[in-house]
Amino acid sequence: MFQGKSVIRPIAFKPLGGRLSAGGERYGSTPVLASRPPSLMTLYGSSSDVREARWCGSPQPASLSALPPPPLSAPLHQRHHSAIVTKSSSVLGETKEPAPAPSPADSGVSELERDHHDYSSTDRLRHDVRRPRLMLQSYRRDERDVELARVKRDRAVLRQRLEDTEWSLCQRAGEIALLKTQLKEAQNEQTAKGHEYLTLKSDCRQLREALDKKDKEILRLRAESEEKEKSMKRLQAEVERLNKDLLNSVTDLTKTKESNKNEIEKLKTEVKELRQELSDVSLSGYEGIECGRTMRGIYDVCKTNEYHWTSSDSALEDAEVQRLNGELPDSCNEPCPANAIVDRLKCEIQNKEQQFNNERRKWSDEKDKVLRYQKQLQMNYVQMFKRSRTLEAEIDGLRLELELCNKNMKNLNQHKTIEL
Repeated sequence: MFQGKSVIRPIAFKPLGGRLSAGGERYGSTPVLASRPPSLMTLYGSSSDVREARWCGSPQPASLSALPPPPLSAPLHQRHHSAIVTKSSSVLGETKEPAPAPSPADSGVSELERDHHDYSSTDRLRHDVRRPRLMLQSYRRDERDVELARVKRDRAVLRQRLEDTEWSLCQRAGEIALLKTQLKEAQNEQTAKGHEYLTLKSDCRQLREALDKKDKEILRLRAESEEKEKSMKRLQAEVERLNKDLLNSVTDLTKTKESNKNEIEKLKTEVKELRQELSDVSLSGYEGIECGRTMRGIYDVCKTNEYHWTSSDSALEDAEVQRLNGELPDSCNEPCPANAIVDRLKCEIQNKEQQFNNERRKWSDEKDKVLRYQKQLQMNYVQMFKRSRTLEAEIDGLRLELELCNKNMKNLNQHKTIEL
């Protein structure tokens, strides 16, 4: 409480079992200093023994044991010292010779002196004790007030500290409960993330397998597209060749048709000329002539018909007849060779036309086939292009999903390292 000073608290004063406490005095009360009835030893003993017993056997009150002892007056000290000296001398004298018994008058005087001395010493002692006692009581009261104020202050501080501690304890308990719930949620989330990690890992494995399959399919489709492009180029070259052949055949057919037409026209003109010549010759002159007769019969007929012949006319007639006989057979047995030639030419023309029509039909069929195949190839190429585009889009999506899976795995690993 006070620095550098030692203070004796009132609670340290404890009553001792002395003469005052044995006589009924209580702790903290004023000691009774009145005269007591003398005992037999005081009545009949020596005055020196009685004074020695009074001086040595009267202790201070127990309530004043903590205070410094009051200073004794010089005469009392000297008397005490003289009593001790006389007692010691009397003890030494007893060893030598027995002391005489005191008289009753001396004992009464000594008793009166002793009572007077005790009364004066009691007043003086009471006066000396009252001041320290009052000082002690005031000191005790001040100390008690100070102690009470300190205790109240400490109590208020401790109460505030207790409230703060309880509040912090409640807050810590709430934080602990919140941390427990967060820990449980984090554990649940970690388990969920673990399951999600496993599912993502399996999905990633499946996506990689699907990606490998798609890559293989893309390579196969690319190879097929290359083969189809090669076959398309080959077919286009073949179509071009067929077109060229068809054009050549068409030109040949047109040429042959024109030539056949020219030949037919020539033959027709020749037939007309022959018919005209034959019509010019009168058939009436041949009525009496059998088939296969010579020129002489004709000459005779002409002669009878008064037709004059010259040598040059006869030669021309013979040559013309021979030619006609060679070209025109007999009308009875064989047909006319000009008609046969015309029929043959017509048959050839029909055959050529039929062949041309067949070739044109075949060419149109092949052309339709080539066009259909080209359209089919174009459709297949477009479908393959679309499929390749869709596959590339799927591959891009799978690649993005794979990157997201890798990022999620990295984030999970970072969270795990942070939690650890």
